Amino acid sequence: MRKLTVSGSPVSEIEVFEWKNGDGPKVVITGAIHGNEQTGVHAARLLMKSLEKSEVTGHIKVIPVVNTTAYYHRQRTSPFDDLDMNRIFPGTGTGTLSLRTAAAIWEETADAEYIVDLHCCGLRGSTYTLADYENFPELKELCVAIGMPVVCQTGGADGQLYLESCRRRNQKAFIIELPGGQPGGVIDMEWAELCADRLFNYLKHIKAVKGDYEAPSPETVFCDKMDRVNAKEEGLFVPAVAPGDFLKKGDLLGSLEVAGNVTEFRAPDDIRVVSISMPKYVFIGESIFGFMPVKK
Repeated sequence: MRKLTVSGSPVSEIEVFEWKNGDGPKVVITGAIHGNEQTGVHAARLLMKSLEKSEVTGHIKVIPVVNTTAYYHRQRTSPFDDLDMNRIFPGTGTGTLSLRTAAAIWEETADAEYIVDLHCCGLRGSTYTLADYENFPELKELCVAIGMPVVCQTGGADGQLYLESCRRRNQKAFIIELPGGQPGGVIDMEWAELCADRLFNYLKHIKAVKGDYEAPSPETVFCDKMDRVNAKEEGLFVPAVAPGDFLKKGDLLGSLEVAGNVTEFRAPDDIRVVSISMPKYVFIGESIFGFMPVKK
């Protein structure tokens, strides 16, 4: 392990763990760009235990906690500037702490062929891989190889590490979103363990670790860009489904009761439910569910 120092900052040191042996590919796995998304942190650390006992045939870096000041405050952004780090890559060496941290990570990942960035989608979220597979078709095969149940086409927000790595440096990069994180850095232990196993298997697939790759099952489903529905009125929302469910067009998602009148929400297409509110009184503008249209 070595410590990556952020330019001009005595409060932010980033731990980088490395395994290097042979002429295989260069891979970087990152976690906690958003500090409270700790399922990804735990998955990265479980993966490190497997790497310690394996024969590495490439150059692998694992950075479990990128945004250290946010991590130690159990919040999404650094308390020093409140910037969303995953919207400011490649950063700058002369900006605020988050901008300088992004610049340090950008430099640290410059020579990687593959990047996997671990995030969390909340306690009421469901796992998926996020990739720009429409513009970078070679990512399709890699997303299938990682073995998560669903791949979502990115919405394309600028400044994300994986997107800027694809666009600017032609690296093969994507995100894995895992349940947990918000609120308070909660870890979904089951998904962290499964993610670590799938990452280790993926490293075998790309020949960064010696061993037999096992094709994951079931078949990966590809989806279009994510969409969300927000409450237009204040009332009692009651869900009819759970995160991760696949619905056919017209299936009931949930209902909103306002002053005795009930409005039903139904699937606008064949979809996968990404997130959905628990039963509660919701307010105008509050997200009540998120979904991905399934690719035909």
